[in-house]
Amino acid sequence: MRIRQLQYFLVVAEEQSFTRAAARVHIRQSPLSRAIKELEEELGVQLFERSKGRIRLTWSGEVFREDARRLLSFLNSVRVRTKAAEYGFRGHLRIALTDGLAQPRMTELLARCREEEPLTDVRVLEMTVSEMAQALKFDQIDAGFTVHTGYQTEILVKDQVWTDRLVFAVPTRHPLLTRDKLSLVEAVQHPMIICHPERCEGGYDVVLRMFRNEGLEPIVAEYVSGHELMMMFVAAGYGIGLALESQVALYCHPNVIIRPIRDEIAEAATFLVRPNRAASPELERFLLRAQKIGEKIN
Repeated sequence: MRIRQLQYFLVVAEEQSFTRAAARVHIRQSPLSRAIKELEEELGVQLFERSKGRIRLTWSGEVFREDARRLLSFLNSVRVRTKAAEYGFRGHLRIALTDGLAQPRMTELLARCREEEPLTDVRVLEMTVSEMAQALKFDQIDAGFTVHTGYQTEILVKDQVWTDRLVFAVPTRHPLLTRDKLSLVEAVQHPMIICHPERCEGGYDVVLRMFRNEGLEPIVAEYVSGHELMMMFVAAGYGIGLALESQVALYCHPNVIIRPIRDEIAEAATFLVRPNRAASPELERFLLRAQKIGEKIN
């Protein structure tokens, strides 16, 4: 069994088409089909059901897909850690960043890690919340940051590290700027720019939960994947944005005015999500640093 076979298998399983999979891995369809056939013969099982040009995984294929992902993830981790060791690192952390988060406190956390623990290699990967959950399941990352209020399961736990106030971002010359604070009832009467339900799932969860707790439903003008794009649409006059206060401070725009929320609402929490098992010493120290930064700010 070769690594290339596993990689081909996962691409075919995702595309559900030998033609699309071959184009994606830049080989002809015949050698790709042959590689999958050889893999099935070696395993002694049928991985795909083929009928009238369509394919789908058999139950054996479904089981093998999870193990193949886990195996490739482990091999990739081996490569990364070995390379890091060559440069003198003694520890290794793989941290996911979701919901477009790039807060100043995240910068401070990473800077502290470099100062206090320079021999631990910290890798940061951007992904969606769903991708983070899958990556944690298959041991592709050690932990991930999100503002999503879910993802406390039997296999995953979350620790709150800090909180942030929600604020409105309003285009200049907007009628609501006559008020120094905006209520949710006032804002919901105008088109809004909010987080995309898939690409920025955590932000979407926070916003929808806040409005629905008040029995309100926003008028969505545009969905965005992050705060930078939100500020662009707000500045262009597409609608009002709702964002984390520390985040919008990174994307100041002369055509956007920030207004506090008048209502008494809970602050949005940022969580570090990790597998429900004993954490490595490096991850424990990483979590403690994050929580200390949160205590200092809050």
